Amino acid sequence: MNTVPPKQDFFADFSSLTALKTKAQQDPDAALKDVAQQFESIFINMLLKNMRSTNEAIGSDLFSSAQTKQYQEMMDSQMSQSLAKSGGIGLSEALIRQYQTKQQGLFSSPEAKQRGDADFLNQVAKQDLVRIKALAQRASTEFIHSVQQEASDLSAAEQSSAPSAVSVIFDSPDEFVQNLWPHAQRVAAKLGVNPKAILAQAALETGWGKYPIAKEDGAASFNLFGIKADNRWQGDRAVVNTLEFRDGIAKREKAAFRAYNSFSQSFEDYADFLSTSERYKDALESGKDASMFAASLQKGGYATDPKYAEKIDNILSSKWFQKL
Repeated sequence: MNTVPPKQDFFADFSSLTALKTKAQQDPDAALKDVAQQFESIFINMLLKNMRSTNEAIGSDLFSSAQTKQYQEMMDSQMSQSLAKSGGIGLSEALIRQYQTKQQGLFSSPEAKQRGDADFLNQVAKQDLVRIKALAQRASTEFIHSVQQEASDLSAAEQSSAPSAVSVIFDSPDEFVQNLWPHAQRVAAKLGVNPKAILAQAALETGWGKYPIAKEDGAASFNLFGIKADNRWQGDRAVVNTLEFRDGIAKREKAAFRAYNSFSQSFEDYADFLSTSERYKDALESGKDASMFAASLQKGGYATDPKYAEKIDNILSSKWFQKL
C-alpha cells in the first residue's frame, strides 16, 4: 500500500522554506543545499506548468476536466520535489557553485564565509513564498523561450544550408533516369509493383526533374510525386501555385506540398502514402503491369488531370524507359 511521502518531500510543503532559517545558523552548507533544491523544485514545477499550458493551447484533451487538472497539478508538484531531491536537472548544483564562488571572493576567512552563508540563507528563508515562486516562474519561462529560440535558430540554419531547388534540377531525361532509377527499384520491391511506373510518375510530376517544387525561400522540397501536405503531414512544406482540374476545367490554385530532405525520403514517403491508403489498393495489386498501375492511381483520385494515366503511359513508351 502506498504511503504519503515524508513531510520534507511532500509537494504541499513549500512553506517549510522559512524553516531553513534555524538550519542556516547550525549547518550553512546543508541549508544552502536545501534552499537550492527547493528553488529547483519550484523551477521544475513551473516548467511543467508551462509545458502543460502549451499542450492545452495546441488542442483540448478528450478527458480534460477541472478535477483532472487539479490532480495533474498535484502530481507535477510532487514530481518536481522528487526530481529535485534525486538530482534534478542540475540547477541546484549550479546555484551552489555560483554562490560559493561569489562568497569565496567576498570573505577572507572560513569564519567570515560561514557568517556570510548564514546571512544569505537567512535572507532567502525570509523571502515571501509568492516572490520565490514568481522568480522561479520567470526563470522557467525565460528558459523555455531560450530553448525555443535555439530550436528556431537551428531550424533556420538547417534551412539556410539546404540546397536550392535550382541546384537539384536534372539537365536531361538521361540524368533523371540514371540517378533516380535505383530509388524506384527499391520502393517498387517494397510495394510489389513495376519500378518503371513509379519513375514515370515522378517524371510526369516534375517534368523529368526540370521543374521541381521549391519552398518560399527557394530551397528544394525534393517532392517528386506532387504529394500535398494535408492535416496528416507534420513535416516541412512548400506552398506554391499549381494547376488543378475542377469539373474538367484547368484552374490555378495555391496549395501546400510535402517537403523532404532528399529524393530518397520522397520515394519512401510515396511508398508509405500509397500503402496506407485504401484508395490505392487496386494500384498496388496491379503487379508488374505499369499501365494498370497508372490507371488505378487515376481512378483512386491521385490527380485531378483527366489524362494523368495516359501521360504516364506516354512516358513509359519513351526511349529513355525502353533502355531500362
